Amino acid sequence: MIPISPKPAMPSLWTRSVIAATGLVAASLVQAQTPAASTILAMSGSRNPDGMVLGPDGALYGASATSSTSSGALFYRVTVDGSSVDTLYQFRPADGLGPAGALVLGSDKLFYGTTQFSNGGVASGGGTVFRVAPDGTGFTVLHEFAPSTSDNVNSNPVNSQGNAPHGALIEGSDDGFLYGAARFGGPNGAGTIFKVGKDGSGFAVLWSFAEITSAAGATIINTDGAHPRAGLVESAGYFYGTTNTGGANGLGTIFRLRFDGSEFSVLHVFTAATGSPATNEDGALPEAGLTDGGDGLLYGTATAGGANGLGVLYSITPDGSVRTTLHDFTAADGSKPIGTLLLGSDGRLYGTANDGGTTSSGDASTLGTVYSIDPLAPPSTGFTKLYNFESATGANPSGRLVQLNATEFVGTTNNGGRCGNGTVFRLSLAGTTVTGDTSCGESSNSGGGGGAISWLSLLMLATLLPLGASHRRAAS
Repeated sequence: MIPISPKPAMPSLWTRSVIAATGLVAASLVQAQTPAASTILAMSGSRNPDGMVLGPDGALYGASATSSTSSGALFYRVTVDGSSVDTLYQFRPADGLGPAGALVLGSDKLFYGTTQFSNGGVASGGGTVFRVAPDGTGFTVLHEFAPSTSDNVNSNPVNSQGNAPHGALIEGSDDGFLYGAARFGGPNGAGTIFKVGKDGSGFAVLWSFAEITSAAGATIINTDGAHPRAGLVESAGYFYGTTNTGGANGLGTIFRLRFDGSEFSVLHVFTAATGSPATNEDGALPEAGLTDGGDGLLYGTATAGGANGLGVLYSITPDGSVRTTLHDFTAADGSKPIGTLLLGSDGRLYGTANDGGTTSSGDASTLGTVYSIDPLAPPSTGFTKLYNFESATGANPSGRLVQLNATEFVGTTNNGGRCGNGTVFRLSLAGTTVTGDTSCGESSNSGGGGGAISWLSLLMLATLLPLGASHRRAAS
């Protein structure tokens, strides 16, 4: 599993059936007391598109990129109630620029992550893999991706190793290596799957996505998919992932491969779509990775396509023989699901939609939603919208959620909030709220290193109300 947060014990199929029969009755009672039962804690700062990760101390950690590729990034910590926010390290140009994937907490209790650009701060560099301690000390660049040597037909960089790693890393259960996907680069400019040791040794390209056979500017066509945006998930001796484009129809693929790069296979090619917005049966252009449901199935979302052209939520068997659409997103549900799904401790899947939703007055919105789905329920009854975002406290979520306890989750948005650059929010199914830091101060720091700086007072913590609930606040 991608360790965005400590993985909850995976319910067996029998256990999940019991949950469906009994445990969800309790959840429905909570929702009866507080309709839609969600409260948000928002924190704003520079963008953190792939979400946060829980640290060994129970606080949240992230690598947050600024809006400019010419300026640095921050490694920071925030308590889950927003009472303390600290910058632990400010990236220097040589460290890499533009971290997009969430961090992973390794088995050695150190954080690992990637940046999309490198080469001393020049955006054309291929990116880095880095390591840093929870207190911000010991920042180390473990690997710098090779510079590009040329471009492919679509002007994507070509090199020997991959370029612009985008999704979160994963630590292999058998060997302790870090595994990830580079969105571009490789000999065909279509991206790679790679591994590297936690000490920076043993870097290897396990798979280079195939040559693009379509013309420049046309829909990207190749044999196995192109431009993976999300991280991998491990299950039963394989790594599984998705590509955002490519494949026979240019709308992406689902794939798997062994730890050593052998047995690569395409499990599913997303089917051709027609119309505007383009519709099909199975979705298109997945930006999210897959989630192991602990029930013999993998779950994911496609960002576009489906019956309404607004994305789908699906399941697939590990061998790819059966793929099932569980939900077609609508504008009111939320559309354009980007973040990888979280398997909750109650057996439900939780996720965010980057667009769509409704306002408090019932009008159409474009700010996104939080939702859950019971994969055991019939598709027509299992889906629940939990929250509609409002601009003042966050908009357009894209990352994976983190579960804090049975009823509370944390996630990130890309836009909105008091400071305008997105938020970190807290969602309570029980309707409780906490009060955080809503200041927007700013100062500069000229170099890398540990220690708090007041720049992170840009981060904002606020509260939103559950759907249909009255305003109330509780002490942190």
